[in-house]
Amino acid sequence: MKDRLIITNGDEAVARMREARIDGEILPWRDILYEGPVPALPLDELSDVRARFLAERGWTSEEELRAAFRARDDVLRGHAEFREIVLWFEHDLYDQLQLVQVLDFLAGEGRREGVSLIQSGRYIGTETPRGLKQHLHLQERATDAHFALARLAWSAFRAPSPEPWANLLRLSTHVLPFLRLAMLRLLEELPDHRTGLSRTETTILTLIHDGVRHPADIYDAYRESEVALFMGDWSFYCLLDALGDTSAPFIAGLNGRAFSPGLPEGARDAYMASRLSLTHLGVSVLCGHADALQHRRIDRAIGGVRITSRAPWRWDASARRLVPPESKLLG
Repeated sequence: MKDRLIITNGDEAVARMREARIDGEILPWRDILYEGPVPALPLDELSDVRARFLAERGWTSEEELRAAFRARDDVLRGHAEFREIVLWFEHDLYDQLQLVQVLDFLAGEGRREGVSLIQSGRYIGTETPRGLKQHLHLQERATDAHFALARLAWSAFRAPSPEPWANLLRLSTHVLPFLRLAMLRLLEELPDHRTGLSRTETTILTLIHDGVRHPADIYDAYRESEVALFMGDWSFYCLLDALGDTSAPFIAGLNGRAFSPGLPEGARDAYMASRLSLTHLGVSVLCGHADALQHRRIDRAIGGVRITSRAPWRWDASARRLVPPESKLLG
């Protein structure tokens, strides 16, 4: 039997752990679960859905992604080969969704013995070896309370309505101390009840309105705005591009350019050199004088929820409440 399996968020975390000479096999989870469909399916079927979505977004080929997910999932399914499993995750939305997914899977497998958690309020990928070893003092045994909350959260996240996810805010989540902030942050990616913009889209338009013009500078400023940064540049630029890719754009200056991880250097430089500004419609939406969803077509997924322009769920951040589609239509 092998001694220890450490499951963490991604490749940078793995690299830092190896630099720090942390013992054990290390498995990066590597999925941006906050973006795209996450239906209530078994692990292998869900991984196929995720591979298809990421391939459609231009990350790499679906075949390569399927192979990567299969290799990852095979290690997790082989959990019985390891005496100890350590789930080492950060405080942001990206990590918290991965954490509840893995805890849910282990609970479903009946694997509770030898499972422990390291829940860090610092970013693993930016730590020095000495700083990273300090995280080990946070290690705690996974209890029934951890598994129960994770199962509730993972089920709620994959539900076709955001109501189960929002209802979790009524529960005590102290055993997973960073989950509540992640739950709220995910809800803020629903269309706002007045403007129809997500929080990230609102931040983008606000920064451009305030004079931040180039995509990389906008992303850097966005990073500073997040209490717990979770969104990588690829996801961010896709949202930025969508604000200009419509018959009634909210931003101008991209001139047909769009970001992709595989952009050649010249095309990438041209994209980053774009000088952006708000259109009149963009200003009206940002000020709450127009509803973005009346001027654009969206069809996207957050977890198990499909969001469309016609009758979307919305989020009222000030009241911390969901606004059902009927309420907006009647209001």
